Amino acid sequence: MARVYRALDITLEREVAVKLINPELRHETEFDARFQREARIVSQLNDPHIVVVHDFGINAARGPFLVMEYLQGRSLAERLQSEGPLPYPAGLQMSAQLLLALIHAHEKDIVHRDIKPDNLFLLQERGSRLHVRVLDFGIARIYRRNEPMPADSLTNPGAILGTPRYMSPEQLAGRPLDVRSDLYSAALVVHEALTGQLPYVTGKSLCELCPEASPLLQALLDRCLKPNPAERPANAVEVYLQLQQLSDANDIPLLPQEARDERIASRADTQPTLAYQKPNARSRRRFLAALALIVGLPCIAIALFWFLRSTTPKGESESLMGVKIGDPQQEVVERLRLVKGGPLNPWGRKRPPNYLGHVLRVADLGVSADTLPFLDVQRSADDRLCIVFHEGRVLAVVARRGESGRHLKITDRKSRIMDLYPEDPTEDFMMDAPAAKDATYRIEIRRHDILGIGFEMHRDNVIGITLYPPRNALEG
Repeated sequence: MARVYRALDITLEREVAVKLINPELRHETEFDARFQREARIVSQLNDPHIVVVHDFGINAARGPFLVMEYLQGRSLAERLQSEGPLPYPAGLQMSAQLLLALIHAHEKDIVHRDIKPDNLFLLQERGSRLHVRVLDFGIARIYRRNEPMPADSLTNPGAILGTPRYMSPEQLAGRPLDVRSDLYSAALVVHEALTGQLPYVTGKSLCELCPEASPLLQALLDRCLKPNPAERPANAVEVYLQLQQLSDANDIPLLPQEARDERIASRADTQPTLAYQKPNARSRRRFLAALALIVGLPCIAIALFWFLRSTTPKGESESLMGVKIGDPQQEVVERLRLVKGGPLNPWGRKRPPNYLGHVLRVADLGVSADTLPFLDVQRSADDRLCIVFHEGRVLAVVARRGESGRHLKITDRKSRIMDLYPEDPTEDFMMDAPAAKDATYRIEIRRHDILGIGFEMHRDNVIGITLYPPRNALEG
């Protein structure tokens, strides 16, 4: 269907790759229009993990052509055929870069439709380090949310474009596609990259074929491979964030810290803009009570005061992932499947471990220095949840997933904290948190000691929640 040649751009003096489309295809009805449209689609893409298209056109003698950046390396398919599956760290890095490419394309309403090992190009292979480019968005089709397929679409209803063994069920059936179809195909490629096999060929799970793989990665791929698109993750951003959690748990850097946080922060840009922002509880209470008094209805003002007071969570015992301070240890360990840890004084190290976050302090625990070595610090398999126990009871919880008792979730915006926690914070300050090697990144810490809860934020996104004994409990 096409041939690719190495060429020289004599104007800019650079090597390029020229893709010549089979000129015989021009005999098909409206092929030229389809090619021009798809070439324009490709030229819209500008991402480090997508091949760059410099130019396109139709030559009278040679037919349609694309001028692309020249890449040195090999495809994932060639790598798998010659050397077998990727090492686990390299597989995670490849997966993350594939997802970043899809995030960029999906933001422009572009579905790739042909994600497969042949279309993933490995530029650099240094041990377990990879740099990936996604190729061939040439059969992509722009889709518009909440809009019907136009009657004059250049791809006829029911047309199947792509490679069948990597297609989603809806693509094989010729039904309309959205970004979740790409997630299905991407999950197949990730499984094959780590095992050398497609999941439906062997019937074995990812963890059986790749013992290094986390059960959480297997669960994530299983979600992406659900036959019903509605049961898959909603978008590539959601999958990437979960993949980042896996990499943090295994100390495998997917991207430089700054680039990673930029991608996570951009998640908020995909949310709809709200024309109305609910005022905090304190302002609402004052406004309604004053309004009732002004119109001469003191009884209503009193009723409103007691109603709002009763519906405000302030003063209630806070929780995190359904856990409260003082809950019994055995019940919590079994319910949350805490599998790592033991007696430990994390503050005895030169630098406390990352799983403790940056909110929790020794003084928050209300125990003596002699007690610290006997704290029981238990963690989940992915290190995204850490609970400190003392004498068989919960003393503190640090989470980088889940939600608080007032339904604040990781990745929520700072404005959501202001809405759900209108109480004045005890402390609100910025600090430099350690990242990989000697690098740091800027985070904001917001503590509510009266409630016994604190938040870590980066670029106005919640990245951690910590539960600790409220101040009144310690003072009591």
